[in-house]
Amino acid sequence: MADMTDTIPAGDDRSDASDADGGDRDRGQLVLVAGLALAVVLVALVLVTNTAIYTENLATRDDGVGETEALGYRAAVVDGVGGIVDRENAAEYDDRAALKANVSAGVAELDSLLRESAARRSASATVNRSAKTYTGGVLVRQTNGSREFDSAAGPADWTLLYDTNRTRAFEATVENSSLATTNASAVDGAFTVVVASNSSTEAWRAYVYENDSTGDIAVAVRSAGESSATQVCSVDAANATLGFTEGSLGGESCPGLDWREGVTTSYDLKYRNGSNARGTYNLTVRGTRDILETSSLNNGTATDDPDSPYYVPAVYAVRLPITYETNELEYRTTVRVAPGERDA
Repeated sequence: MADMTDTIPAGDDRSDASDADGGDRDRGQLVLVAGLALAVVLVALVLVTNTAIYTENLATRDDGVGETEALGYRAAVVDGVGGIVDRENAAEYDDRAALKANVSAGVAELDSLLRESAARRSASATVNRSAKTYTGGVLVRQTNGSREFDSAAGPADWTLLYDTNRTRAFEATVENSSLATTNASAVDGAFTVVVASNSSTEAWRAYVYENDSTGDIAVAVRSAGESSATQVCSVDAANATLGFTEGSLGGESCPGLDWREGVTTSYDLKYRNGSNARGTYNLTVRGTRDILETSSLNNGTATDDPDSPYYVPAVYAVRLPITYETNELEYRTTVRVAPGERDA
């Protein structure tokens, strides 16, 4: 059985030089030698290129079925564990240890199901559960859809969190009727999400408003270093969900909504003009409550029915070593699962 770990072996550094005997060899032989040397170089280049194509090193080749199954298994683990993490985070645990225990239980159940599925194909599939590691996080959310996006203390301009470089699954559902009516050239009064760099004055801004010409829910973006905002997408709807980290509006891709473009350092996350938007939102950030502006957010662990907005413990990411084996192939890698993360 061939070993197919993630370590890609270095290619041979072979010389293509040939010895020369002097001027006694005829021109045809020199051409032949040069041709052979060129062939060796071309073959070496092909081998290097083919090796670089692989994102995982599959050190053996069968008919391709084993490779497809191994990569399919990897995708099933990532998708399955991502669903477990999101489900358990949304359950809003008071205790981080209990949250991790239930994620672990879900991973164990998923591992069992995938093992059984692989066994039916005469393969062995394993998640090394004892070697998994967690990255802690915090879930910040507002679940009261009739509430504006002001802080728990009242101000419409406020900071949610400080000094992070990882935010994922940031979504907000807004009502059209609650938004400021304006356009991309006059967005100062619109609800704004601000990602402000900690090491410079650079900031990324996304403005959400009702377009004054079409009546659509619209989003304009002002990336770091730019002096004005540009409308990047809109949707004709009474309410719509914006995927800030995903780059979407109303379930459709919005490429111009490029999360924190131009802000490459850790950052603070702020709302401006929160009274000009009403609805719900969720975001998961890496870290503990120490990064939050707790005077502006309620502690969701203090009561079973916290007032919005609030925070609860979360799992931000999970790392898991996995192995997939058949008679012809062995695939080993470590996957990192952080659902909804995009250039965090």
